[in-house]
Amino acid sequence: MNYCEILFETEEKYLDCEALIDTENGKRLTYRQLKTEVQKTAKLLKEKGYEPGAVISTHLYNSIEAAVILLAIQYIGCVICLVDPLFKANELIYYLRDSASKCLITHLENKDISAETENETDIKCDVINIKVFNENLSSLDFNYNENEVFYDYKENELAMLLYTSGTSSAPKGVMLTTKCFYTFLEKSNKRMYRYRPEDRLLCYVPFSHAFGSVSLLIPALVGKAAIVFMRSFQPIKISQIIISENISHIFGVPTHYQQLLRYESIFDSLRKLKAAFSAAAPLSYDTALRWRETTGIYLDEGYGMTETTTLIATRLNMLPEPSGNVGFPPDGILRVEAVDENEQVCEDGIIGEMRVSGRGLMLGYLNRPQETSEKLRGGCMHTGDLGYRRSDGSFVLCGRKTEFINVAGLKISPIEIEAALNSHWDVVDSAAIGIADSTYGEVVKAFVILKDDATSSERDLIKYVSGKIANFKVPKVIVILKEFPRNNLGKIDKKALKSI
Repeated sequence: MNYCEILFETEEKYLDCEALIDTENGKRLTYRQLKTEVQKTAKLLKEKGYEPGAVISTHLYNSIEAAVILLAIQYIGCVICLVDPLFKANELIYYLRDSASKCLITHLENKDISAETENETDIKCDVINIKVFNENLSSLDFNYNENEVFYDYKENELAMLLYTSGTSSAPKGVMLTTKCFYTFLEKSNKRMYRYRPEDRLLCYVPFSHAFGSVSLLIPALVGKAAIVFMRSFQPIKISQIIISENISHIFGVPTHYQQLLRYESIFDSLRKLKAAFSAAAPLSYDTALRWRETTGIYLDEGYGMTETTTLIATRLNMLPEPSGNVGFPPDGILRVEAVDENEQVCEDGIIGEMRVSGRGLMLGYLNRPQETSEKLRGGCMHTGDLGYRRSDGSFVLCGRKTEFINVAGLKISPIEIEAALNSHWDVVDSAAIGIADSTYGEVVKAFVILKDDATSSERDLIKYVSGKIANFKVPKVIVILKEFPRNNLGKIDKKALKSI
């Protein structure tokens, strides 16, 4: 089992379809060329001595090289460890040590990594700069071999390491198998899109995250569609690329769509899209409605975790009513339930922890048996997210267990407060947190980003939400910011907000 099968079993009639396009350097590969590049890269890795089971880390920006190297690592049966390209040299030490990487392919210079690792005697890792790697490839004596056989992973053999964000603890390596990838494909076929060769998927979400490397790459390879890489999110450039590359699908987090909606000059290009998909953070009703009214298409939404090989539920072709509605799980593959503290399934409408069982769950956290047993109990993934099931079978998320605000013993969902704030005509985005209070234990503090021409004050906003939600939920303080602290994927960093 190896998802290189999807590439190398491409029918002759699709081999000249474009597979990967890099907007940074103009490079383009057809499926025929991609097969050659993957096999050639695999040969280079084998010649460097990497054998099945060895962990190879990549520290690369969104690019054709990032995708080719991922597939080549799969091809030879090694384990790919995807590391955020925004991490500095000193930050890489943790990941190299924790994953026991044998090799790091990075956009940084070798000397920068060497300076950080010279005193780390337990790290034995080859560091290869991507430019040097490409030079080695160009000088490699290589002829494509149609009969060469790629590695066959066993059913529960480790194939990929993806690290959690580590906002509440040290980042943990999520262990995924090739079987997980094929299960994701089944889930995608049931609850997402099925691509065709004429489709073009714009990838500006990090390829180092499962959003790019799993949710986009695998179904695109199946549909013989093309992935168009951008290194970062730039609204005007996105508009230009939608037109020049005939983009059919875009993917992002809610803040990406909020930003796109601020540029009226690009609305005509957005109307050319076939679909738009949001994930990784809660999408407000207001943003979804404005997108629908502006572009004529729905802003679809997904809920997932790296630990479940992304997709848990999706909402397609409808607005998020109420806010937090993430739609339906893929029947027959996953079972999703809201459960109470005694692991009893909650009745519809009652908030509990989201629990997921079925196929495609992680093997566990690398070298963390205790944390694995805490999350994977009784064959179920305990997500740490709170939510409830509606009578139609869809699910509504209410926030992380650790983010719920406890005001005098009353637990408040930050999503409910944010939905009220986001419905205000001057608000672009908001975030609610709990802060310590000597009387109530916690009170609500909110942060907002306002539109450029906004005139509303903190007092105006508090008065507005007082008419939308119960008094004990109304923020005691609202701070107006120019921008939120965010991680690489675009999620608001609420831990950082607590220090503001």
